[in-house]
Amino acid sequence: MIPVTLPQYTSFKKLASGATGYYWTCPTLYRKAGCPYLSAPLGVNLSEKELHEAARVWNDRLEEWRRQKANPLQEPDTSRYGTVEWLMNTYLKHSSFTERVAEFSRPDYKRVLDRVCDIKLEKGRVGDARVANIAVSTAEKIYEAFGGTRMGEKVVTYCKAMWKRMKPHYPEMFRTDTPNPWEGVTLKRRKKQTKGHVDRETVYAFANGAIANGRGELAAAAVLAFEWLMRPSSIGAGYAPWTGYRASDHPDKIRLKHRKTDELALHPLEYVERDEETGEEIVIKLYEDAEKILAQTPRYGTSIVCKKNGVLFGDGTFLAHEVREMADKLRDEGEAIPVGFSLDKCRHGGMTELEESGLTEGQGRALSKHKTAAAYRGYAKDTEKRVLEATKKRFGHSEQPKIMNKINDGKSGKKA
Repeated sequence: MIPVTLPQYTSFKKLASGATGYYWTCPTLYRKAGCPYLSAPLGVNLSEKELHEAARVWNDRLEEWRRQKANPLQEPDTSRYGTVEWLMNTYLKHSSFTERVAEFSRPDYKRVLDRVCDIKLEKGRVGDARVANIAVSTAEKIYEAFGGTRMGEKVVTYCKAMWKRMKPHYPEMFRTDTPNPWEGVTLKRRKKQTKGHVDRETVYAFANGAIANGRGELAAAAVLAFEWLMRPSSIGAGYAPWTGYRASDHPDKIRLKHRKTDELALHPLEYVERDEETGEEIVIKLYEDAEKILAQTPRYGTSIVCKKNGVLFGDGTFLAHEVREMADKLRDEGEAIPVGFSLDKCRHGGMTELEESGLTEGQGRALSKHKTAAAYRGYAKDTEKRVLEATKKRFGHSEQPKIMNKINDGKSGKKA
C-alpha cells in the first residue's frame, strides 16, 4: 500500500512481481552541480516508517553535500580534534585520499566510515572516541558489529588505509604501541558468493529480443558488457560514446573507457588477411554479431546507451531494473533467458569466455583492462568446458590446432 505522503525526492514503481519498489533520486539541479549521490533503491513494500527512515539517510547526505558545496573552504571542526570522526572528515578531504581513490568510489568510503563512527560500544559512540584510544581489541569489536560480512571486510580495509595514510601527518594523534590497530584484526572466514554468468547465445537472445521490443539501447548495453567487458556503471554513465565507434581517426576500432580504473580501451573490430592462393586482401570482421546489434540501436544521444530523451541512465539502478524487466518479459514470451539475467552476468560471461578461449592472463588483461592479476582472476568461472580442455591438455589430447584451422578456414570465406 502506498503511503499518503512520500519523503522528499522519493518515488515508487510497481514491479513485475506485483510488489512496490521505492527509490530516492537526486534533483537534476544538484546532479548538474556535481553531487555524487544520484539515485538509490530504498526497498520493496516498505511501511511508511521504514520508507521515511530509508529516505532520511540519502536526504541527510544530500544536505551535507550542499553545505560543503556552499562553503568548500570550511575546515573540519577542530574542537573535536583527535577523535575518530575528526580523523575521518580530515582524511576524506586530504590529498592522501583524493589522489589515491577514484571519484566514483569516494561516496562508498564515506558511507562505510560514517557507519563506523555511528557504532555504539560500551564507552559510547566510536566517532567520539579518541584515535589514540582505539586498540586492537576495539577494532575487533567494531568489526564484529558488522559480522563476517563483505561490509565488515570493507570496514577493516578502509580503516587500515586511513590509519596508515594519516599517521605521518598527525603522528601525535596515534598510539605508539600499536600504530595501526586494524592490522591486528583477523577476518572471519566466509563462503563468498560466486556471481553468475551467461554465455554468448543467451546474450544475443536477449539483445535480439530487446530490439524486437523497441529497446535497442538495452540490447547494446548487454553487448557492451559481454563483448567489450564494460562494467554496468560505466555503461550507464556514458563511457561508451557513439563518437568512439568507428571514428574518423580509428575507423576500424571502438574506443571505450573503464570508469573505475580510468583506463582507455581501443578494441579492433576487424583486420586484413591476404589469401595465399589469390593474393586478395580479405577483411575479417571480429565482432560481426555485435555490430549488427549496434546498427539497430537508436541514437537517442551522444552515448550508445541512454534514455529515449537522450539523458544518461546514470549511477543508479534504473538501467539494471530495465534490463531485468526486459529479460522477464522475454522469458514470459518463451525466450531461453535465465532468471536473474543482468548486465553484471553478461560481463562475467565475457570474462569467462576469455579463459575458455585459452587466452593467457596477459592477453585477457589487455582486453579487460584490469590493472592487477588478482582483480582479473576472480571473474572467469570454472566452467565444464574449461575443466575438459585442461584435462585434454594434461593427457595430450588437445585439439586446439585443429580448432584454430577450422576457425581460420571459416573466416577466410567472409568478406567485408
